[in-house]
Amino acid sequence: MRQTSALAALPLAILLLLLAPSLAAAGELAIGKPSLLPFSLVSAADVVAQASPVANWIHEGCWTPRSGSPCIDIYRDGTGQLWKCKACFKTGNPSPGKCSKTTQAELDRGLWCS
Repeated sequence: MRQTSALAALPLAILLLLLAPSLAAAGELAIGKPSLLPFSLVSAADVVAQASPVANWIHEGCWTPRSGSPCIDIYRDGTGQLWKCKACFKTGNPSPGKCSKTTQAELDRGLWCS
């Protein structure tokens, strides 16, 4: 009977032996050491800076998702992101409030207006 329970505990012992080095390297086995996720405060200025329009938007051209639809302005911002904006040449100063992000794949499915 004793031999059967020892054999049943063997897989658990092997598992613990295999996991112990990786857990120790990750600091999980340290007693008394808290394992909290890193936390940082974000200021309102940081949020505004991320939401502000990026300078140097470049007009890439006029585009439509399908033949017969109105053409809209396509811009590329200073970080390389593509944006669909208002009717062609009606956008004025493009910004995230006037435009929505798009992808090159979406533009490839549509048509460029002449």
